[in-house]
Amino acid sequence: MAVKELKQLGPATWVMEGPTNIGFIDTSDGVFIVDSGNGKEAGRKINQALKKMGWQLSGIINTHSNADHIGGNDYLKRNLACDIYTPAVEAAFTEHPELETAFLWGGKPVKDLDNRFFKAVPSTVDHVLTKDSRVADGLALHVLDGHFFNMMGFSTRDQVLFTADALFGKTVLEKYKLPFIYDVGAFKASIARIQEIPASWYVPSHGRIRADIDELAALNLSVVQDLETALLEILARPAHYDHILKAVCDRFGIALDCGQYALVGSTVRSFLSSLYNEGALTLFFESNLLYWETAVP
Repeated sequence: MAVKELKQLGPATWVMEGPTNIGFIDTSDGVFIVDSGNGKEAGRKINQALKKMGWQLSGIINTHSNADHIGGNDYLKRNLACDIYTPAVEAAFTEHPELETAFLWGGKPVKDLDNRFFKAVPSTVDHVLTKDSRVADGLALHVLDGHFFNMMGFSTRDQVLFTADALFGKTVLEKYKLPFIYDVGAFKASIARIQEIPASWYVPSHGRIRADIDELAALNLSVVQDLETALLEILARPAHYDHILKAVCDRFGIALDCGQYALVGSTVRSFLSSLYNEGALTLFFESNLLYWETAVP
């Protein structure tokens, strides 16, 4: 059956394209979706598509716990009595979304982050996923951490690979300049891992569906390299965090508000930690300020 909201990529795999691409997978163990979008309205659209296809939803498989990936969980679970499958660390954030805003802000967050873009409605996780978990026949799990703590991607028997936020679409990178990255080394490793997984179609959570992933992989890696290079240039002279963040935002054309301060700020701190741990930066304290500086070879 053809449903205009769904794009079919194989005999058993469909995608609902949108701000967050949602996967629909028909297996011998039932029908599953990959992620649930950002809020109740996304859940309603998913439910409508399921009804048109004549499907009973068995489970939601969350790639990770960001609000735009778990936002429809509560609506769908309450209305369809489906199970929720979430990677281990992400399960805590899914059940307690206030952890995400606290993590991003580095303390009790300002009220500006108390919205559906940062904090989803809590949902109970029924199955905690590890790399060895079995969810359904023909569904393979892939560890793709880096963007967040314990993110996973999923591939179907149709060789459709849902890459989650391990890769960001070109328009997303052009709009936001710097994607959110928690672990820089793991982010790079996950991109390399994706390039080794055979697939006929690649479905980033935010971006267009692709038959070839190499160009997008190179684009994401270039963004990482650009930020690393910028930080090393900025820190040719010692600077403390707020000055570093301002210099980065000025260079990349980013205008900060509380949300961007949390997201970009956390990413910059992660890059500083990565470069320091690799020995490319040093740090020191002066007058109770933490300064960063490029390491002397």
